[in-house]
Amino acid sequence: MSGPLRYRSGRIAAALTLALMAACGRESSVPPTQGNAAGSESVKVGEVVMHLTAVQTDKLPEQVVRRYGVPRDARTVLLVMSLRQGEDADARALSAHRIQATATDLLGRKQTVSMLEMRDGELIDYIGTAQVSPPDTLRFEVVADNGHGIHRAKFNRDYF
Repeated sequence: MSGPLRYRSGRIAAALTLALMAACGRESSVPPTQGNAAGSESVKVGEVVMHLTAVQTDKLPEQVVRRYGVPRDARTVLLVMSLRQGEDADARALSAHRIQATATDLLGRKQTVSMLEMRDGELIDYIGTAQVSPPDTLRFEVVADNGHGIHRAKFNRDYF
């Protein structure tokens, strides 16, 4: 991965991390040692790590929502998922053949979250949006198949 690409991706990840720290609660079925304090989730299966974040788009910088082509408001939640193989800076992005994602609110209303592939050089992310009526909690369930294994995650986020 080239220096400028790594820097640009790092800036987007940093913006998402800061927004998640400010916007999201932390309750997850993922053991605490696999998640991180920024509100994102990570699930490791073998050498592959699934990274997930879910944040209200009004908490994100304008350039991030513009890049992803999503509306910037308190009722739209951006779900970002990636699969990486390897350790930290040397991790290699993996594509997913199939992703199923849902978001369920406290009243039990379930939304299917359609995930779109976004490429930036060698990096691959999958994004989708869900709707929320703050204050509420969404329970996300994501299943990704990369052809070599199934990766599953369940986590909750509070939105105000």
